[in-house]
Amino acid sequence: MRYLHKRKWFWIVATLIGAVLIFTFSTRRNAIDFNSEVKPIINENCISCHGGVKKEAGFSLLFRHEAMAATESGKPAIIPGDPDASEMMRRLTTSDPEERMPYQHDPLNKDQINTLRRWIREGANWGNHWAYVPVSHIVVPKVKSNWIVNDIDRFVFEKLEEAELKPSLPADASTLLRRVSLDIIGMPAAESINKQFLAANKFGASIDQRSYELLVDSLLASKAFGEKWTSMWLDLARYADTKGYERDAKRIIWRYRDWLIKAFNEDKPYDKFLIEQLAGDMLPHATDEEFIATAFHRNTMTNDEGGTDNEEYRTAAVVDRVNTTWEALMGTSFACVQCHSHPYDPFTHEEYYKFLAFFNNSKDDDTYEDYPQLRHFNDSLNVELNELTGWLAKHTTAKRVSEIKTFLKTWEPSIHSLNADSMVNSELADTKWLLFRDHGYARMKQVSLQDKNQLIFRYRSGVDNGHLEIRLDAPG
Repeated sequence: MRYLHKRKWFWIVATLIGAVLIFTFSTRRNAIDFNSEVKPIINENCISCHGGVKKEAGFSLLFRHEAMAATESGKPAIIPGDPDASEMMRRLTTSDPEERMPYQHDPLNKDQINTLRRWIREGANWGNHWAYVPVSHIVVPKVKSNWIVNDIDRFVFEKLEEAELKPSLPADASTLLRRVSLDIIGMPAAESINKQFLAANKFGASIDQRSYELLVDSLLASKAFGEKWTSMWLDLARYADTKGYERDAKRIIWRYRDWLIKAFNEDKPYDKFLIEQLAGDMLPHATDEEFIATAFHRNTMTNDEGGTDNEEYRTAAVVDRVNTTWEALMGTSFACVQCHSHPYDPFTHEEYYKFLAFFNNSKDDDTYEDYPQLRHFNDSLNVELNELTGWLAKHTTAKRVSEIKTFLKTWEPSIHSLNADSMVNSELADTKWLLFRDHGYARMKQVSLQDKNQLIFRYRSGVDNGHLEIRLDAPG
């Protein structure tokens, strides 16, 4: 009897524990996901007044540290873990139209209120922006079909099945030929390539894979491949053969276009492709090709109209380089962060100018020509340059050889006369270059000649036997 009694209690306890476990797991809900459940509510109903451009009442929902900070009332609107004590929840649920949020808009529905309440109760945790989360392993759907050729097809087929749709029939040879040609080179393939592919698939009910691979390889080997994809990159790099603004004068920068075509056709690794465009001139022993690549950031508009402010347009060019770097390389619209934190992406207003500092080391002189320039030498001049650098290597230091070669190739460092002041009987012609009359003089300010033993002047004179005198000003 005692054994039976103990056994009875064992089953009673086991049944109760099982019931508790079943109840717990059946009623258990996953934690609120900020990105998929909370952020859409905030973006649709709150962010226009509380984040980005506006921070009404000192409350912003753009970043977690702002959302948890004290508002104009001196208290935070969100108390993690305590929705009942959170001013945000009171404002969302109050019946007073002057206090209820969203102000003068429809109230949130019951599901949205409950989502926000649960979110705060769970700690008001923020989520990382989906675009900046490291790539993780994705499980490939285990679906089967004769239509499937690769793993990407499995994802497509799974969605088709969910929508109760069937895959399209395979394209015929001529249709596939046209599609792949337009995709890879942007125009119909050469006649010889067309004939070879169509002949290989003349009688087959399905596409011959070997002939298809040969078609793709032939198109990738075509010069038109680099031209097609260069045209797309040139749009990102805001390429133009003119400078823009009032004069819209010509700009000689086509060698950058040709560098891109060559880079695509050579299948240059993407990291090198970007490094050379952003900082090719800073690579050890930079080549002419690497200098040309940096024209990516020489495509900014240039205003050489008389009377313009150099610093204004220098800054405009720097801002353009920042925005273009983010848009072309990161796929992120960054221009809005100039004036306020990004309304959707995780970037603050202050971070914009931290990034701008990387580019803020340029100069802008209001001249017709773009400086610095890279001079292109023909074969005979290259022979002379190599002979000169060879001779210099035997008679001076490697640093000096590099300085002289850089000067011959770029005419840098240079000082432009439009920076002159203290002018008497002289002026800046069209604000571009210094013009002297008889007995005129001017000063070139803040020019250091320390450790310099040579000056080279570029000038033009219409006076025979004129006299030009250069004096070194006293320090200070």
